[in-house]
Amino acid sequence: QHAGNPIGWYAWGPEPFEVAQKLDRPIFLSIGYSSCHWCHVMERECFNDQEVAELMNDACIPVKVDREERPDLDALFMEVCRIQNGNGGWPLNLFLTPDGRPFFATTWLPKRTTGQMPGLTDILPRVKWLWLMQKEDVLRAADSLMDTMKARLQFLAGGRVGAATTKGAMTDLRRMFDPKWGGFRGAPKFPSVPRLLFLLRQAASSLNTQAERDEAFGMVDLTLRRMWRGGIHDHLGGGFSRYAADEQWIVPHFEKLLSDQAMLLLAVSTAHEQRPDPFFRLMADDIIGCVARDFTDPSPCFKTAIGSDSWGGEGLYYLWTEDQVHALLPEGDAGLFCAAYAVMPSGNFGHELAGSHIGYNILYEASTVAELSQRYGLRSTEISERLANDRRILLEARALRDAPLCDDKVLMDWNGLMIGALARASAAFAQPEWRTLAERVAFFLQKALVDPKGHWRRRWRDGVAGIPALPGDYAALLWGVTELHRAAKAAEANEKQLNDWLRYGEGLARALKENFWDERQGGFFLSPADDPNIFLRYKAAYDEALPSANALAAIGLTYLGAELDERDYAVMARDTVSCFARASVLRPIDTLSLITASSLLRAVRTKAKEAPPAEPDEDAAPPGEAQEPAAVQDADTLPGEQRSTRHERVKRQDRHERRFSRTRRARSKDK
Repeated sequence: QHAGNPIGWYAWGPEPFEVAQKLDRPIFLSIGYSSCHWCHVMERECFNDQEVAELMNDACIPVKVDREERPDLDALFMEVCRIQNGNGGWPLNLFLTPDGRPFFATTWLPKRTTGQMPGLTDILPRVKWLWLMQKEDVLRAADSLMDTMKARLQFLAGGRVGAATTKGAMTDLRRMFDPKWGGFRGAPKFPSVPRLLFLLRQAASSLNTQAERDEAFGMVDLTLRRMWRGGIHDHLGGGFSRYAADEQWIVPHFEKLLSDQAMLLLAVSTAHEQRPDPFFRLMADDIIGCVARDFTDPSPCFKTAIGSDSWGGEGLYYLWTEDQVHALLPEGDAGLFCAAYAVMPSGNFGHELAGSHIGYNILYEASTVAELSQRYGLRSTEISERLANDRRILLEARALRDAPLCDDKVLMDWNGLMIGALARASAAFAQPEWRTLAERVAFFLQKALVDPKGHWRRRWRDGVAGIPALPGDYAALLWGVTELHRAAKAAEANEKQLNDWLRYGEGLARALKENFWDERQGGFFLSPADDPNIFLRYKAAYDEALPSANALAAIGLTYLGAELDERDYAVMARDTVSCFARASVLRPIDTLSLITASSLLRAVRTKAKEAPPAEPDEDAAPPGEAQEPAAVQDADTLPGEQRSTRHERVKRQDRHERRFSRTRRARSKDK
């Protein structure tokens, strides 16, 4: 998208750093993504501007990065931005020294200074002067920032994720939950699916009381239903936007991401497994319909994103005036549709800058079918049929508009998530064709993303694969393949097919370990070891919109080790959880997927021992996971502990039983 800019962009790699060192210039690093509205705004106002380009090309070596192609770089430099500014966002813009150390970070910038917001035409000459006249001060600032980063990202490995951590996470979620509109905290409001999945696990846990299980499930149920009614849901074309700007889910930022569709499909499928409901089936059909129409490449594989910008500005592809609705719908239907979806003469969509309505309407469910039936005296079935026909008519009319940009690159990790979600949905809703689609995509990835030397690539587009795979890629596809194996097993597939999926998973697990495993502390590094321009190679297990790579890896490895009865995978999963255990205790709300991984690991170990653990510090496996085969014993031995022999374990068990017997006899005497 930036190839035609007058700025002389480089891709991330050795070349821009070599040029920067040769010319002794700082690097300007800009990180964005295709469906980001403000990335497009900055491109129009700054990167396509000749004045900005001349200043940029004179002062810096400019580098452009797609955050979806290099999430490791995005995560690292976003942490820099949060340290300097207390927050982050996209586009993410930084100045680096020629050897890659950041010294200034910010987000969106206008061309010229406006109020307290500095403009790029003022920043670039200032950076050039500082580099020429006060370089030592700049280098000291870069060193100081690096020291802060290292201190902030440093952690002590080892520990155990237990019941106290789980309870702490539940306490945080209760405090943050919006009991009226669902979701967490106020605006802006994101689906936060890792939180929903954690709640669903608690809703299935036998360690919780029935009231606690109902409470956890109720949070998920309310959130999904409120999202469904809101403008974040595309009521014509299906699927969900990335987030809502308001607490009621009404005003979306209109981009749609494949990853969000996958995660929401997983959440609604898991909810249906626990407490079947026609609404969950409706939502699953809606998401898969959107993915099949707008995200599926004939190859077959899944595209990355649908943008928010189209003719006239952000979101106008999805907006309607009342006159447009009346002109398109049959006589008598327009009023019903407008009442159902809050279409008003003056519009219900507030202009982002002016704050006033501009005649356009976001479609959101303002009245239910039952409410409309009572209001108009019509049967509910008639209203449902008429509204469905109205939505079809408007969708056909919308398809004639200039559509937003489709980012048609194919990402290994996001495709892995959709494979897993489709597999889970196929089992939950008894739809074998969804599993068939997931299998076809998995086979395609195995063919298209592996180079002649057997190395996986992260991105595929127009028949060409590129960018070495990252840990999130291996972990997401490993998880997706284990879900395919689970679904195939539930469908009583033949032994060869089941073994093929396990071998597929084994290949991913081996590559993940070879390229990213930390032999010293456990866990997986997020960046490759062979990139000399990354100033800090680090690990983390914090969830964002998606589960963390380390948590996904632990979940996939746990299942793989259980199915294969392979101790090494269970140990690797255990060591991954243990590596981040202390971080999870400190910030449970940010490590919910890791807590889930820990509970899965304990559930498999408990199954292996055919008896409950002495101190059960996690919950039992949820439906669909309780029948996992036995994994190896000692799956929760901590790093640094000497692995005991069977004789030593038996002795410890005997001592524990004697203590338990003495305690029981003492209590009997008290009675």
